[in-house]
Amino acid sequence: MNDNDDKLYREARKRVKRKKEFYSHLLSYLTIGLFLTFINWYSNPGRWWVQWVWIGWGIGIFFHGLSLFRKNILFGDEWEAKEIQKEMERMRKQ
Repeated sequence: MNDNDDKLYREARKRVKRKKEFYSHLLSYLTIGLFLTFINWYSNPGRWWVQWVWIGWGIGIFFHGLSLFRKNILFGDEWEAKEIQKEMERMRKQ
């Protein structure tokens, strides 16, 4: 493997790890959400408090997925590259 392939491999591995973490998060959301729904239904079927768990955690899942599968508009790769260059210039001047 040459240096470019090695760099590409490390980046691909990092992306796959992030996807794996997201899918694990999603599985936890569904499993725990269903368990809490059953508890709510069994213990107090007239008052559905579990909806707030689904909504709140669902918002978190949405933004987690958005950060993973969409390009970051505010702090994307171009912004990061510019900031790295700026920081390197600051460090050289010291």
